[in-house]
Amino acid sequence: MLHKVKRTIEEHGLFANGERIVVGVSGGADSVALLNILHELAKETGYGLHVAHVEHGLRGRESLADAEFVQQLCNKLGLPFHIDRPDVKSFAREHGMSTQVAARELRYRFFLKIAHKVDAPKIALAHHADDQAETVLMRILRGTSISGLAGISILRKFGHVEIARPLLYVWREEIEKFCQTANLEYRNDSSNALTDYFRNKIRLQLIPMLQSEYNENVKRTLIQLGELASEEDRYMKEQAASLLKTLIKERTDVRIAVSAEHLVRSPLALQRRAITLILYYLCGHTNEWEAKHIEQILALAQHPVPSARIHLPNGIQAWREYQLLHIGTEDRTVFPGDWQQTELMIPEMPAYAPAKPFLFEIPELAMRGSMQVKDGAITPASRWEAAFDYEEVCGRKFIIRKRRHGDVIRPYGMQGSKKIKEILMEARIPKALRDTWPIWVLGDEIVWVTGIRRGQGALVQPQTRRTLLIVVESSVQR
Repeated sequence: MLHKVKRTIEEHGLFANGERIVVGVSGGADSVALLNILHELAKETGYGLHVAHVEHGLRGRESLADAEFVQQLCNKLGLPFHIDRPDVKSFAREHGMSTQVAARELRYRFFLKIAHKVDAPKIALAHHADDQAETVLMRILRGTSISGLAGISILRKFGHVEIARPLLYVWREEIEKFCQTANLEYRNDSSNALTDYFRNKIRLQLIPMLQSEYNENVKRTLIQLGELASEEDRYMKEQAASLLKTLIKERTDVRIAVSAEHLVRSPLALQRRAITLILYYLCGHTNEWEAKHIEQILALAQHPVPSARIHLPNGIQAWREYQLLHIGTEDRTVFPGDWQQTELMIPEMPAYAPAKPFLFEIPELAMRGSMQVKDGAITPASRWEAAFDYEEVCGRKFIIRKRRHGDVIRPYGMQGSKKIKEILMEARIPKALRDTWPIWVLGDEIVWVTGIRRGQGALVQPQTRRTLLIVVESSVQR
């Protein structure tokens, strides 16, 4: 069995020579066998092993005896021992979980904590082939996707580390025989014999019945199904990742925005996987996400209201901004509601003076920029620049303020006037930003809606001798 596990490690690249590894050890036959095998292999590979044990406090003296056993085993092997004693029942109540789910969550959190503490890139767990068969069957009975049918991964990302399962191709019977041959003592968890738990019922009742009455090789059949599903799942993930690259329009650490129009035109299977990938990128896992959440997000992508919003687990939201579908948490700067206006004097610049830019900053708007006088008629290079005839504005001041009810602008290139509200809506400015979007006023006239529309006041004409060029950098830029 040692050679079989060694081959698995090498073929799947589970560990590198000299790598630190946190080994989860409960004291049962599986984890004791794994620890002893890794300890033996470490003699030639230089693995740095750290043992992590969680005493869940759910089985009284038996649980305490397990912890004592693992600590003594570590002392015997000369390995560092790390233990945690969480309050599983309180955690389960606080988070609305079953005791088993809470215990697993706390166990994995502790393993990750120790990996971070000792700078270990890998966590080794003792799941084996029987566990794989049981997992696939459990997911079939509860309802699952192709990803779920793939079962337990032999190597997967978990936070900043990876979880490796070197025994995944080894049967429980082989493990027990290995322990017997190597004279390895181990603990028996009495709760494994109880049929109160779903997995135990699968292992103790359903699989034996399927073996005796339907297919004596049912466990191998289930594992083969998992392997086929894993291959297809890997391919579909690659396709979804390629699709997502074409869909993403904006991306930050807390939010991803995609083209809703192009998403809904894609094959439905890839739509679901693309959304799942986004949730994985944002949360680092998809444990709390159900099929209904994916369908809610896809329904939002097709929603006729371009500003609809839904709330999802983990504090995540999904919302529409016209043709963009956002998933995550809002990271846009919404200007302070109590901000009213700011004055900006236009400097007087003699014709013979050097054309140095005048820098300005408006902290309330997270805005900064420059004003520079240039010879001749200058055309703005981007929508975040505005040009004015300097002789018309020299010595005056801009009032930069938020929108007021009834505000209108005489848009450059158009006849008549238009409401600022309509200008902002047509520019698809998010509703949360419209009331505080900065507007530039000269005298009594609105001359610029920042980054969106220039008014007709103080326009640069072909005969303009000097141009005042304003360039802004702001958190509103997108």
